[in-house]
Amino acid sequence: VKVEPQPHVVDQTFRFYHPELTFLKKTIRLPPWHTLPGAPVGMPGGEPEMFVRCSDPDIICETKKMGPGEPQDIFLKVAGGPSPQIKKFFVAIYTDAWLAAPVQIWQFYLHSLQRLDVSCMAGQLTHLSLLLRGTLAPRRVRAFTSHPQELEVDPDGAFLLPANGIQDLHIGVRSRRAGSRFIYLNLVDVESHQLVSSWLLCLSCSQPLISKAFEISLPAGGGRGCNKRITYTNPYPSPRLYFLGTNRPDLLQFKEDSFEVAGGEVYTIGLRFAPSQSAGEEEILIHINDHEDKNEETFCVKVLY
Repeated sequence: VKVEPQPHVVDQTFRFYHPELTFLKKTIRLPPWHTLPGAPVGMPGGEPEMFVRCSDPDIICETKKMGPGEPQDIFLKVAGGPSPQIKKFFVAIYTDAWLAAPVQIWQFYLHSLQRLDVSCMAGQLTHLSLLLRGTLAPRRVRAFTSHPQELEVDPDGAFLLPANGIQDLHIGVRSRRAGSRFIYLNLVDVESHQLVSSWLLCLSCSQPLISKAFEISLPAGGGRGCNKRITYTNPYPSPRLYFLGTNRPDLLQFKEDSFEVAGGEVYTIGLRFAPSQSAGEEEILIHINDHEDKNEETFCVKVLY
């Protein structure tokens, strides 16, 4: 018997990002068996029993037979390795007890990342520092992020990571909206395209205190934007420099992104609202930050289109 193994067809790919050296526990719902390609037709006794097998013997992979008409789930428990390891495995789904031919083959990738919890405020810049450890040889590396609009990296471009040395990577987080979310950060060797380090930033972002609220009406469907003005009073006795930001840069632009105002004086902020194609309402936040990009005040503008 001459055996020639053929590569199998992958029906579906799953990719999970998880903190390093922890267990990933996942439940995945199986589609109804009769919708799977190659499923037997006209089964005697109703629905067939489903069986699953994993290509990695160290992974717990099981499914339980459910009652008629009930959905069936696959349970996975995978031990994650150190960052930036990527674990790859396959899960085969069978409808015959002899496991002769799979009806589906699923491919899984588990990315192990270094977890970093970040508490921040929407619209305010939060500075952090990550420790980079050099490998046996010096490498030219560069940092890439899943949300470049919300995560600043210094150094920004490619830089040299010395062999066996320690270097800081400075990052600045500025989330545009409150709530919990994930941001991925990868450090890549620019010459060999190898992954050197990976981080999972778990953001817990709070809403700043809103000190003033405005409501304006703008025409919907118009091709032209609209200019408005609001005033801000410097509460300090000395001159101050302020920076402006918003959670909706697609709807609001400032005449100037920063301004300086004398102690106790009033400054007029010029606003430019983009036209909206549909009627409705939007809440737009205006962040007024100090010279360190810490939030001094936040205004809320409710726009009725």
